[in-house]
Order: sequence, then structure tokens, then C-alpha cells
Amino acid sequence: MAFVLGMGLDKAESGYRVTLQVVIPSSLTAPTVGGTGGGVPIVVTAFTVPTIYEAERQYSLISSRNGYFGHIRVLVIGEELARAGVGEVLDVLTRSREPRNDFYVMVAKDTTAEKALKVFTPLDKVPANKLFNSLDKSYKNTSKTVAVPLNRFIEDLISEGKNPVLTGVVVTGSAGEGDKKSNVEDSTPKASTLFHNVAVFKQDKMIGWLGDKETIGYNYLTNNVVKSSGPIDGDDGKPIIIEALHTTTKRKIKFIDGEPHIYIHVKAVCNIEDVHSKDNLEAERVIKQLERKSEERITLRMKTAVEQVNKKFNADIFGFGESIYHTSPKAWARLQQTQGDDYLKSLPIHYQVSVTINRIGITDKSFIDDIKE
Repeated sequence: MAFVLGMGLDKAESGYRVTLQVVIPSSLTAPTVGGTGGGVPIVVTAFTVPTIYEAERQYSLISSRNGYFGHIRVLVIGEELARAGVGEVLDVLTRSREPRNDFYVMVAKDTTAEKALKVFTPLDKVPANKLFNSLDKSYKNTSKTVAVPLNRFIEDLISEGKNPVLTGVVVTGSAGEGDKKSNVEDSTPKASTLFHNVAVFKQDKMIGWLGDKETIGYNYLTNNVVKSSGPIDGDDGKPIIIEALHTTTKRKIKFIDGEPHIYIHVKAVCNIEDVHSKDNLEAERVIKQLERKSEERITLRMKTAVEQVNKKFNADIFGFGESIYHTSPKAWARLQQTQGDDYLKSLPIHYQVSVTINRIGITDKSFIDDIKE
């Protein structure tokens, strides 16, 4: 069998451009005396086909092995296709028995899925593994990305009162050099892939991008923050870096005078990671002040996310409508009748953030103050 680890979908003039990234197991091992192993670890094949399923039939014409899709790690969708609509192209993946539907889906920003899947990187021999592992780590450590498997993406597509999002992947440097083995033989690769921005969908069509600040706010609102960090100004205006180590977000729906209100409560346990300010961290007053400023910062992130999504997209990516629907289907139906898709613009949202700083590192006072002039 030929194990497909990465799949790319792009829009073509007549149908679709389907890219299959197949791993070569023997090339993943170290070179032997006989000369086997150590070669190019993958082979990438692309087809222009009228339907996605036809790509599998086309692959059988050039390969001595049957393509097997049970180990797909990533599905990359080109931005042009994402804006045109992805509903039809995803049907075959959900209908087939081979894919497990738990692989990550992403959008190739300002490029094609084919180019994104061809970029070799030094630390991960297989590009699909690099994309999967990098996304899995980045959303946990930065909250600037979202890790969305196919099954969750489709659930959000069909859910009442919720629109899906996907992380964007970009190709940096010289994309034409990324598919060459020489790209991993230089200390500074000529091409690389990185995650940047988050794509917003309405129904099955992409309608725009979220920035880093909006994405962090989105993750707080949807209880998807594992770790997040940012600067808080001390009394002297110099930054103190606070990292959220454990965060939980609870959401409640209350009806006041028959109208739904959203109540968001975020609890965060934080650590001080880096200090440029001369504030005395041994003083309880300083810690309390940093906690208050952190609470204000998280609240601002959430408010900014809601305001920008309302202004740019008018799409409920936060699932507020879904929460109302689950609480009271009648209230949701009434809200749809009176306001339609504009309900989010007038929906009252109440924010409450509780931050506790329980660690300041292994030292209280920075040694910088003791440096002799």
C-alpha cells in the first residue's frame, strides 16, 4: 500500500487539483551499507480531476501500490477553493471508510495546497507530519491558531448558530526551492511553512481572516486556551510577561425580559515569566495590580474579537447562537425570526475574568537592579 499522509485540494479551471503526499518508508531509515534508505522521504503527486474521488483512480494508473487514506495527518485546502465553497469536496472524505476524520484541516493562505505540501523542513522529514505536529503545538502554546479536525469542522458547518474556523498556513521564502532536498541541507532553509491568521467561514465558504489578537480572544471565548502569554506594563511603563498556565471558560445563558444574555466567566492561573520592570514583585500590592491588569487584558481580547467579527464578517464563530439553541430552541427560533443573521450585533455579552498569579519564578527580585553602573 501507498500511505497518504497529506492531501491538498485546490480549485482548477475544470474541476479540482488534488495533491497526494505519499510516504516512502524505506527513505525514513538511515542509509545502509547497500545504499538503501536516506533518500527523499515522500513523493507528491497532483491530478486535475472533475471529482475528488477520481484522483484515487488516477493514482492507480501511475503507482504500483494502492493508495491508502487511513493515516492522513493533514488536509490542506487552497484559499481560492475555500472561498468558493468546500462542502462538495469534503463529502467523499466523510463517506469513505478509510479516513478517520480526526486529522487537522487548514487553509493555504495566499498560495495553493499543492505548494504547501511540497515544502521539506529540517526537523520533520515528512511535510505532513511537520504541519500536524506544528499546529498541535502552536495552538497549545500560543493560542494564535486553532487545531480543527475534519469531524469538528463538519459539525460546525451543520450546527445551528455556529460558523467554523480553520488555521491558515503560508509558505515563506522561495516556494520553488521548498520541494528540493537541498532545502533541508542548509542551516537557513530557503523555504518554510508557518501558521498565520485564522480563516472564518460562513456556511461552507471562507469569508476572511482573523488576526492574532482576535484569535486569542476567540480561543478564550470558546474555552480553547491551553497556554497564552502577553506583556503587562509595570508602574514604570516597562513590560512584565504574564503566562496563563491553566485557563477555563464557562458560559451561561440567562433570559432577561425574554431576551437572551451571554455570561462569560474566565478563570486563569498565571505565572510571571519575564520582568523588565523595576516593580517589587515581593509586594502583594504589585501582584494584585498585575492580576487586575491581566483581567482587563483578557477582557479586552474577548471584546475585540466579538466586535471585529461583527464588523467584518457578521458570522457567529463563537457558538453563541448554538448555546441559545441548546438552552431554548423556541428562543432561538424567535431570535432568528426577528433578527436573522444580525442577532450577534445586538446580543448582550457580559464578561467576568478572574486571574490568579501564583508563581513568579525561582527569584523575586531581578538581578538587573544589582548590576553596577
